[in-house]
Amino acid sequence: MMAVSNLKFFVSLLLCLLNFYGEDVSWRAVAAEVGRPINIGVILDKDWYGRVAEVAFELAAEDVNKENKLPNSSRLELHFSFSESDGQNAVMAAFAAVDLLKKHEVVAIIGPQTSQEAGFVIDLCTASKVPMISFSVTDPLLSAHRYPYFIRLPHSDAVQADAIAALVEYYGWRKVVAVYADNDYGTGMLPFLTDSLSNVGCEIAYRSAIPANANISATRAKLSELKDMQTRVFVVHMTPDVGALFFSEAEKMGMMSSEYAWIITEGLSAFLDVMNESSIASMEGVLGTRSYIPNSTQLLDFDRRWKPRFIAENPPEGKPAKLNIYAYYAYDAVWMIAQALKRFGNAEFIFSQSPTNPNDSFNSQLSNLPVFKQGEPLLQLLGNTNFRGLSGKLEISEGEVTGATYEILNVLGKGKGYRPIGYWRSNGTNSNSSGGMSMLENVTWPGGSTTKLPRGWATPTKNKPLRIAVPIKNGFPGFVVTEKSTSGVLGVPDENPGFVIEIFRAVLRNLSYDVPHEFIPYNKYESQLPGYYDDLIQQVSLSKKFDAAVGDFTILANRSMYVDFTQPYFESGLVMVVPIKAANPSNAWTFLKPFTAAMWCTTGAFFVFTGLVVWLLEHKVNDTFRGKPKEQVTTFLWFSFSTLFFSQREKVVSSLARGVIIIWLFVVLILQSSYTANLTAILTAQQMQPTIQDVESLKSSGQPVGYQTGSFVGEYLVEHLGIDRNNLHGYSSPQEYANALSNGSVAAIFDEIPYICIFLSKNRGFTIVGETYRTGGLGFAFPKGSPLVSDMSTSVLEVAEGPENQEIRAKYFNNTDCSNGGPQENSNRLSMESFWGLFLITGSASAMGLLIYLGRLIYTYVHHRLPQEQQHFPTTNRLKSFLIYMDEKMEPDNSKEITSRESDENLPDAPNFGTSNSTPPETSRESDENLPDAPNFGTSISTSPACESPLSVTTGGRIGGGGGGYEGTRGEIEGEDGVTTDGGPTEEDDDYEDSSTSSALSSRSSSFLWLPGSTS
Repeated sequence: MMAVSNLKFFVSLLLCLLNFYGEDVSWRAVAAEVGRPINIGVILDKDWYGRVAEVAFELAAEDVNKENKLPNSSRLELHFSFSESDGQNAVMAAFAAVDLLKKHEVVAIIGPQTSQEAGFVIDLCTASKVPMISFSVTDPLLSAHRYPYFIRLPHSDAVQADAIAALVEYYGWRKVVAVYADNDYGTGMLPFLTDSLSNVGCEIAYRSAIPANANISATRAKLSELKDMQTRVFVVHMTPDVGALFFSEAEKMGMMSSEYAWIITEGLSAFLDVMNESSIASMEGVLGTRSYIPNSTQLLDFDRRWKPRFIAENPPEGKPAKLNIYAYYAYDAVWMIAQALKRFGNAEFIFSQSPTNPNDSFNSQLSNLPVFKQGEPLLQLLGNTNFRGLSGKLEISEGEVTGATYEILNVLGKGKGYRPIGYWRSNGTNSNSSGGMSMLENVTWPGGSTTKLPRGWATPTKNKPLRIAVPIKNGFPGFVVTEKSTSGVLGVPDENPGFVIEIFRAVLRNLSYDVPHEFIPYNKYESQLPGYYDDLIQQVSLSKKFDAAVGDFTILANRSMYVDFTQPYFESGLVMVVPIKAANPSNAWTFLKPFTAAMWCTTGAFFVFTGLVVWLLEHKVNDTFRGKPKEQVTTFLWFSFSTLFFSQREKVVSSLARGVIIIWLFVVLILQSSYTANLTAILTAQQMQPTIQDVESLKSSGQPVGYQTGSFVGEYLVEHLGIDRNNLHGYSSPQEYANALSNGSVAAIFDEIPYICIFLSKNRGFTIVGETYRTGGLGFAFPKGSPLVSDMSTSVLEVAEGPENQEIRAKYFNNTDCSNGGPQENSNRLSMESFWGLFLITGSASAMGLLIYLGRLIYTYVHHRLPQEQQHFPTTNRLKSFLIYMDEKMEPDNSKEITSRESDENLPDAPNFGTSNSTPPETSRESDENLPDAPNFGTSISTSPACESPLSVTTGGRIGGGGGGYEGTRGEIEGEDGVTTDGGPTEEDDDYEDSSTSSALSSRSSSFLWLPGSTS
């Protein structure tokens, strides 16, 4: 606000003076005359950099007028206004702008050179609607969004900040120190640099402002502050004069060595060509970003013309006659205006007096400034600029040049100058990363090394080792051991220092560099009281006494607010330990314990399922599995459960049923053996069970609870688990744990897994119960922002994956398995996890046998039984008919019985029609010497042609559901009417008058059954 007030005051003062001496301009029209001059204002500082730009402007105007690029043969006329200041006096620049606007009625202003000056002039141009083109201002706060009549040719420092962030990310640095000039130019970039670094995971650790007019003593004071910082990567954003002094003093103070990294912005890198050799020598190893200017024939021609012109017009001042990138932008600015004027045409340029607002004293002073009526159309034409100039392709969008490319420079030192090592290209957004960075060439770093990359932070030395705080733990010495030396000083011994110290030393050995250190025991009197660990960790953050803390520190959210932890070197979690007692194995239901409830249910279900499958396979062919429904249910249940003792008396006929039973008996054998073995173990072995089952039962009982004194566990139990604070008791050693649990002082002990490991390794009769409450594990603590954290975390993970970690654990924890929760009441019960494969096999076998049987049965029914029923009983319910067919008894084949009596020559051949009314086997075997020998109808038999109706008898093959073990025949008698009857000869056949056969012909029962696969 002060800057704005000062701006208004000085501009008002200037306008008052100009009003007194100036010319009254109500309005004036400049006619479109042939060869008329078009006035362009240029504001420069009267210094070396301003004179370099002046020659570039003159050459540009000459080239435009020479090529006659303007309409109506007009010509550009540049009006230079030089400020006597050193670039810091903005009032003088504003005075120059008012002079150009009132006296010369310029249609555009180029300049001024610095951000401070531009901030004043831009308001005047906006009020007069005169476009302002900047060839050197890079302050991101000056933009077309805030000042619509402002156009910039060099890229904004906001874009350069992205390039610097990408460079920092490329080399893996995570923190930088921003060193900047204490003026508008220096401070304007900082917010954008902070955001750009944040986008790539980096940050500014410290900001150091250098006065714009700093002398040697002030500069050395600032450098002394920087030298004491741990961060060693510096981003320097300042002007050439201040920068040269800064690096000269930095070299004298030893800050240009191999552990430092320096990055300079365009404010310095753009003027490396004009710096003397001593300045270049002091900047050896510095990296820089600078806008990339591509080589071209036009550029080379301009360089050739510029140098003699500059030497002729300017006396030597000890600086070489060399161009900088801003001179190229100056040349392009003139051509940019010429391109816009050419498209503007022959229109008149009209200037009028700005309107007055009586309520605004500041604007009332601006009322005497001429207003360019065509300023807005000209601004639009300038905003559509798209051509190739000396600085490259110029395409304007929202007042800025698009498509930024920066070259990465490396200063080589005295006599070597600098060289580009790579490029960074913008992707058109405000958040870029190293994705736009090309592969960089080898770098010469401070100190002259080309191979050793600066780490970016100060490493400890033998003279200044890393000071590490360690806790004093007398109760659990396996973690950190502290003892007094021969001189009486308390410290950490070299031999057997404890698990934590050995892990820490292994992590340090795994680093690629040495870290000298010393352990300092935190000797607080109340070391075993609650809050001891929290207080120790806070000492790392709040005081400069310690650089790190190494111990059994649990990573917690509240602790992470003031320190940075490494990756955990030991997994952890809060568990509950309780005593275990002998359980009484003998009770009325002990016989059920070998199996779980799910195992019992599954076994019973498979007994019923297997019995049902066997019954279905045997029901059609086996009389044992037939009868009344009640008897059939009893039969299949009895048969199934009797397989436990292999004492089933039922004879199985079907081959499919036999296969199912064989597999089932194998399963039963394994179940019996497992049950017997487990029941024996339950009845003979001593069983142990915990006294407390879980946290809920502990809370409901209201019994006292123990925890480790000095740890966070007590507060955790109260805040998160709801344990009454009055029931908490603190203990500090494994022996105190054991005594308290054994004598009943507490019902349970809560502590972290590493401590419980040590406790269980030394004591028996206790076990872990309940769930594990996870924590972040154990880690090493460092101050917030410590650069060691990243390297240490990586090293911790590498050590954890190696064999050394296991060796150290085995040394201190005796390979104790802390994940085992101890004996539980149901830990020895057999479950489905052990037997699901057996049940899958027997279930699959039973299902497959049943599917085969049903397939055969359906096939027989559809192809043989169904056609006859459709002819004789077309209205019969098919489902009911099929179920009746399933339930019908299938007679066994007796042909083999009869064939066995072929030795009896007196018996005539007689067919066996396989009907339900056929003579039983016993009757058929009666000897009747008067009967002729009976033929075996194992083949098809036809009557003689003399018969009125031909007779054919065909064997039926194998009969029986599911492939039973009986052979049967099928008789087919076909008459002239085409009707086929089953089970015997037709009524017209005089040779067969058997009444039983006639009865079979009239019966709808299944007097024939022929299944696929039968043999003939």
